[in-house]
Amino acid sequence: MSDDPIFSLIHTLGDTLDGLDVALCAFDENDCTLAWNRTFFKLFPEHEGHVYVGEPYHANLRRFYTERLDAQELPNIDRYIAAGVERHRAQTRPYSFEHRGLRVHVSSLPIAGVGRVRVWRAEAVQSPQEQEKLDKVGDASIHEPGYPRSPMVESTELFDRIPDGLMICGEDQHIQWVNEPFMQMYSLVDRAAATGLSFEDIYRGAWAADGPGDMAPFYEGLTILHEHMRFAGAPFEVPLPRNRWSRVIAKQGLDGTVFYAHVDITEFKRQQRRLAQAERSARDSEAQLREKSILLEATLENMDQGVAKISATGIVELCNRRALELLDLPVELMASKPSLVNVLAYLRARGEFDGASQEIQDLLLNSDGGVDQQQVYDRPRPDGRILEVQTVPIKGGGALRTFTDVTQRKQAEHRIRHVAEHDGLTGLLNRSAFLQTLQAAVPDARRQGQGFAVLYVDLDGFKPINDRFGHAVGDQLLAWVARQLAQAARENDVVARLGGDEFALLQRGVSDRDSALRLGERLVQAIAQPTEIESHFIQIGASVGIVMSSADATNAEELLRKADSAMYLAKASGRGCVRIYGA
Repeated sequence: MSDDPIFSLIHTLGDTLDGLDVALCAFDENDCTLAWNRTFFKLFPEHEGHVYVGEPYHANLRRFYTERLDAQELPNIDRYIAAGVERHRAQTRPYSFEHRGLRVHVSSLPIAGVGRVRVWRAEAVQSPQEQEKLDKVGDASIHEPGYPRSPMVESTELFDRIPDGLMICGEDQHIQWVNEPFMQMYSLVDRAAATGLSFEDIYRGAWAADGPGDMAPFYEGLTILHEHMRFAGAPFEVPLPRNRWSRVIAKQGLDGTVFYAHVDITEFKRQQRRLAQAERSARDSEAQLREKSILLEATLENMDQGVAKISATGIVELCNRRALELLDLPVELMASKPSLVNVLAYLRARGEFDGASQEIQDLLLNSDGGVDQQQVYDRPRPDGRILEVQTVPIKGGGALRTFTDVTQRKQAEHRIRHVAEHDGLTGLLNRSAFLQTLQAAVPDARRQGQGFAVLYVDLDGFKPINDRFGHAVGDQLLAWVARQLAQAARENDVVARLGGDEFALLQRGVSDRDSALRLGERLVQAIAQPTEIESHFIQIGASVGIVMSSADATNAEELLRKADSAMYLAKASGRGCVRIYGA
């Protein structure tokens, strides 16, 4: 189940919705729980620590109503549960109810081959006047026992409520689905108009719909698209008609599906232009400098970005309030108009650059502090936050340097990357990520003069356990095996789940077969330990194949195939044993 692309997509979608405070819970065709995200527990904390994969929906409802119903309504709980299950199976439109002082909107959607996905979004309860307007709009309502009745939300899918545009493409880069903000951003009449087209087609259509005008930004945008749309990589920005801008952020799933978020950064671009214009005007004359400095100061003090202006002589002439906050700089120091060298020395003495890359540290050690060239880099701070630092040289000398807190964005990107590289059930690296790690280990081992071993582990007797006790027990058993392998391995070894009941381990820094053989035997012993899952006494075994690195080994796939061959030799030798390739 965990290897199913749709199941992985649900997990990825749940993690993405966490960033929007939207709760998600998925159920199979038998109304049993499949997956949920962290926001689900934020809205319904009574489920935390109790919900599990395979739990029937009626058990979920019983826990929900047991906590909510008062003494008068509690005798009706079975009737409420039956009605809730029926509503869950038949729901086609969103509805809302009050919950813990919030108004919660819930939508449900059937998914072929999975079952049904439910999502919840909470917002502040409307004022009596706003509630009266809602009462006039809709006359249908769904009543959750224990709460006052509330009108049905007249809306489309909850994804249309996300403020940013969302575009989903297949491996061929043709659009499969877009949300309402995307349609508004690119002047589309309906969703069907986008389906099957490429983003370039949509981009051309948006400019064509705007009519004749200055087309230079359009051709600039086409060039940017051709450079970035071939691969789902770094974010990029494209100009839109009527002086608008969109920042496009892509993330590719395991099944080749690519999610594109389109963020309207028009106001951010306007702020940048205002800064540049204010800077140019400030140099025109001393009188204009005094007048424009007031506007510049007001703009700078109300920006979300930290901004510093360094003169041609290396003096930090301007530093706004946000920059002081982000860099934890004392007001007295910056009020004295210090040199950039002194500011960097102050930050360095406090360990500000300890987490930065060597390249960034070398750049900041230069006498000019790296202000002579345009650049953008991310720098971690000692408090855990991540700053995006951008330097723009000024004609005539000096530079503008901006500081943006991108911690939340980087954390979201890390979560998405973690989902793409790790097995959702065990938390171990998946096959693709393991092969990348193994491929990187080949030149590293050759350069350092140290070998390594690849161990291929296949469980013995897993299928009968899975067939007898069900997938829920089987999944828990696989998670237990993952923990056993991780405990038996060393700290710098890499453990991965290749798929099904197959695992692999990269043992670093070994050149003799005896060390690898001892580790393989420890793995067999660790997995052979009996365990108890859901009151079932379970014992399985494992067969391990090993391949040692060699001077002519260059391909990770080849090494894994040889370890696999050794594993099958171990199975043929009676299972529960270890064999080394070529021995």
